[in-house]
Amino acid sequence: MDPLFIDICIFVIANAVNLLMAALFLCRTRRMAGTESVLGIIIVFLALPLILASLSNLLAAREWWTYILPIPLIIFMFIELLFDYILRLDFRSTPLLWPYLLLFYLGLLMMIGYSFLIGRLYGFATLGTYFLQLLATWYSYAKVGHGEEKQQTPA
Repeated sequence: MDPLFIDICIFVIANAVNLLMAALFLCRTRRMAGTESVLGIIIVFLALPLILASLSNLLAAREWWTYILPIPLIIFMFIELLFDYILRLDFRSTPLLWPYLLLFYLGLLMMIGYSFLIGRLYGFATLGTYFLQLLATWYSYAKVGHGEEKQQTPA
């Protein structure tokens, strides 16, 4: 496979994850659980082309970063599939939340790094969608917390 094609595929996946996560968090504020779930499944299945691209880079003996940087996001997607869709664990209110979030943001940051390594324009585009996702995350958390009803405290 053409290395530039693989790099563009990883760039597209990174930005798709950021944009889909932003949409997912906005759906959470609107209590659109069905749409939120579908978006989550789409994100999880983006692991398949990401794995294929990383393996292609490894088999082509490309630079180490081309197959190492996607690994945290791939692991995150696997854990997301396992925890949210297979085991259906309510882990967001447990100490497991912090390693989960660390892996999530590490994965996204590695994709920003990958994008910058293929070109400045790619990097800034991915950084832009990352900040959009952060804004949607902040908005969702401010409105509904981790997807649960916030307790109203008396003023």
